[in-house]
Amino acid sequence: MAQEFGIVAPRAEEMTKVVAGIAGAGITGVVEGATVTFAKGMGALEPIFSWGVLLGAPAVGVVGALFTRGMIGDVMQGVAAGGTAILGYSLPAMLLPEIFTRKAPAQLGGGSPVKLLGAGPAAAAMAAARAAAGIRAAVGAGYE
Repeated sequence: MAQEFGIVAPRAEEMTKVVAGIAGAGITGVVEGATVTFAKGMGALEPIFSWGVLLGAPAVGVVGALFTRGMIGDVMQGVAAGGTAILGYSLPAMLLPEIFTRKAPAQLGGGSPVKLLGAGPAAAAMAAARAAAGIRAAVGAGYE
């Protein structure tokens, strides 16, 4: 038997389900992103926290979506979807970091093509003063 297809305005239940799923996915993204970011400073515990949260969040979401009903099930379905999306985004760089890390562009000549000033306004002011003194000395040397 053929299914009917129609475009109609969503009911309150459908809108609630979508909003609950989006909320679950958004909260999962914030928690996973913060945990993976903070895990970088944990030293030897970094792989445990990173892999744990990247694999654990989708697993908790799937179990919660399968064994609960109503809005909690909708939120858990969002947790499963958001966690799986973040895992899919992070997995290539974690498995093959040498391919997915940024590399500095190659420079010819080996040196830096740009003269770098020291950090802060005081260092910039001192560099400007040295440059001005050098110009005054060069100009004054020709008029003596």
